[in-house]
Amino acid sequence: MRLLLTNDDGIGSEGISVLAGRLSEKHEVWIVAPDSNRSGVSHCITMKNSMKLVKTGKRKYKYSGTPADCVITGLRSGLIPEDPDVVISGINRGANIGTDILYSGTAAAARQAVLYGIPGIALSIDSSDGRWEYDALADFTEKNLVLLKNLCSTAGYNGSMPATPCVFVNVNALSALSYKGVRCTDVSFREYHDTIQLRNVSGEVCYSSFRGGSIVSGSRQPGDYEAVCDGYISVSRIYAEPVSAGIVDGLVFSL
Repeated sequence: MRLLLTNDDGIGSEGISVLAGRLSEKHEVWIVAPDSNRSGVSHCITMKNSMKLVKTGKRKYKYSGTPADCVITGLRSGLIPEDPDVVISGINRGANIGTDILYSGTAAAARQAVLYGIPGIALSIDSSDGRWEYDALADFTEKNLVLLKNLCSTAGYNGSMPATPCVFVNVNALSALSYKGVRCTDVSFREYHDTIQLRNVSGEVCYSSFRGGSIVSGSRQPGDYEAVCDGYISVSRIYAEPVSAGIVDGLVFSL
């Protein structure tokens, strides 16, 4: 298969290097990834500024844009002669579990892919001891690539409403040499105890600094957070497009 790889940790990260090496054994791999870390940029798209694309190797490019920009450029610029069969984002250094998906540049790249009609897979690992082992998840991805691809639901991109909402696949695991198994999971709700530190410099001017705090996670069973904590690979199907919570009948609004 022809694969497009990207990430939000930057093209020099170990996760994308390990993944590309594993997948290149059997597939045609293209890489368009940010030139530096873009973690937490969510689905930001650069629309007004020119960006720099630099070829750094065979079918490998670093880009001054966001992860979503990388996917758009890879799919819509003619850079790749034919559309890839799958877009894979990661392997990310850090979890993208539950509510994290809203903020994740890793997830945004997979989301952009399915909105453009190409299956998208996001891959992330978490570590509790500061060690980062990517090989086991890279092996899992290669062995199960067709199955993961088929779990996606993409836009047909023919001008008509897709028959079903677009869906990408979000895969999470711990940094480990092996796993107990795989669980198909729902997503967790993550409560972030973050703070902003303000520093006054003069009169009416302040500078702010983000300070990450503890995270409290709760799941709608079977949840991705519990699966990862228990030593399993978590595989979740995530809506890529806004999905209505439903129409409420009988409301009377004032004009």
